[in-house]
Amino acid sequence: MGKKNIRLRKGGNEKMNKKFKPLDISKLSNKKSTIVSSEKALEDISPINWSKDVLSGKKKVFIQYGK
Repeated sequence: MGKKNIRLRKGGNEKMNKKFKPLDISKLSNKKSTIVSSEKALEDISPINWSKDVLSGKKKVFIQYGK
């Protein structure tokens, strides 16, 4: 299986096209992992306090990333 190209719908950005490779299971099996509790994993996460307008759907939130 080779790399696959993903096509975007009209209006998409060329930079958003991504190429995927098949999953290499050997990399996962050789990787050291540590099991942690949910409390430990989420201790540094703070919730987003959305406004009532966002929660009701009156307003939308646009999140930009990767600039």
